[in-house]
Amino acid sequence: MRLGKIYLGLFSALCACMFACTSENGELTGTVTDTGNTIAMGVVTRSDGSPAVSALVRIAREPEAGDTLSKLEFIETKTDSQGVFSFDSVLVDTFQLAVIDAEYNEISYKPRAIRNSGVMDSIKLEKAAVFSSILYYENVTEPSVAVGSHFEVFMPGTPFSQSVFAGDSFSMLIPAGEWWFGFCPGDPQIVARLTDSGVADSLIYRTWNMNGKVKSGDTLSKGPFIWSPMMEVDSLIKLEEQKKKEKKPAYLSGAVNCKDNKPCAGVQVQMITDLYGFDFVVGDSVGFVEQTVTDSSGRWFMPVPKLIPHDSLRMEYRMLNKQGEVALAGLSRYVRASELKNLKDTLLIDTTELVKTSVLISKVALVVDIETADSTRSGEQSNRNQTDNCEMNSLNSVVVGLKGTSHFVRDVTCHEFNIKDLPAGSQDLVLYSGDPKVVQTLRDAKMDLDSIVTITHVQLPKADTLKQQWMTYEPPTLQSVK
Repeated sequence: MRLGKIYLGLFSALCACMFACTSENGELTGTVTDTGNTIAMGVVTRSDGSPAVSALVRIAREPEAGDTLSKLEFIETKTDSQGVFSFDSVLVDTFQLAVIDAEYNEISYKPRAIRNSGVMDSIKLEKAAVFSSILYYENVTEPSVAVGSHFEVFMPGTPFSQSVFAGDSFSMLIPAGEWWFGFCPGDPQIVARLTDSGVADSLIYRTWNMNGKVKSGDTLSKGPFIWSPMMEVDSLIKLEEQKKKEKKPAYLSGAVNCKDNKPCAGVQVQMITDLYGFDFVVGDSVGFVEQTVTDSSGRWFMPVPKLIPHDSLRMEYRMLNKQGEVALAGLSRYVRASELKNLKDTLLIDTTELVKTSVLISKVALVVDIETADSTRSGEQSNRNQTDNCEMNSLNSVVVGLKGTSHFVRDVTCHEFNIKDLPAGSQDLVLYSGDPKVVQTLRDAKMDLDSIVTITHVQLPKADTLKQQWMTYEPPTLQSVK
């Protein structure tokens, strides 16, 4: 079964019948009116008797046995300032009729309307029920088809549907009754490619029973729902039942532009929670670890971490060129831990524009006394002091990196280090002991960060190198630990 199949029984006439819902079985009755090639369908009033202006009116064929999964195609129009709507053509003589007044949250639904003759009455709306949720897309490793972020949510076998983006909350007006909820990729070509690649219909069109009769005016909030080509329908329902007993997961989301404010797809994203690189205990450097990538609209989604070691976190981005080199990079704003406390939905961070990367070259010297670190001395005198410092003292291990990034290196004092592929712009340069045992001892002693870490503010140039001649580091003492 392919999304988009529709059986149109179009008929044309020089005269047309005006229809309205009058009988309990949903038959439409009306009088013959000469309207040229237009078939006038009726007039809609709200529950208070006023005309339903700009209400959506949809007609669709009656559902068949194979329509228990897919979204039905429909044709739609809007009512005018008098609540009147019309169509140039209709479906087969027996069809579904739905009216949605989003401004007043009112609705009408006739699952079986039949063309007939008689006296025309108004279609009177009633209070709609509201179904709300949030839809996520599971990013499967090396998917056979790139699905994107555009989806359709719908009630199978009815004209009720709307488009949503993955990660967005949505609300859908629905009539009273017992219904199923469905969702699928929004692009028919993607659906066709999934089908051609052998993905079962039940995995393309996901459905979930709303469990019980929905009453007029009810508000039903469920989910979140996850579209995944790897999960069976029964498993999806069990997952939703399980989520009723668990805390609803919260997500972070943001967007990335490459240049000229254009969305950038395929950008690698890493969440940075270890702002100072304290988990850096092995090897000479740490690097970027891809956790997700942006979609075709430049957007990304990640669950909120269970643990935030410091007061905030941030996202780091990088775009590779065809040679696998880092061409562009960027950072999100700092997201405070207080913003994530008791978060139950999706927090939109910001939109970041990537820029060409920077390089930092520098050396670190130990501070022997206050005069050695005196920044008021001339550049020549300062360099001579640092050289003397290195000649007089044994080498020590230090860690240098950019706060809130994946860029940290371990090196010895007085030895030149080089850090590439850095996000350009205003950054905080972090410096502390390269001995993990020393750092852990200081942290266990509940020392202030200022006593463990030295921070220097730098401005990294775009597509260029910053040569920071010397940085100074004063090792902590036993007295400072006490």
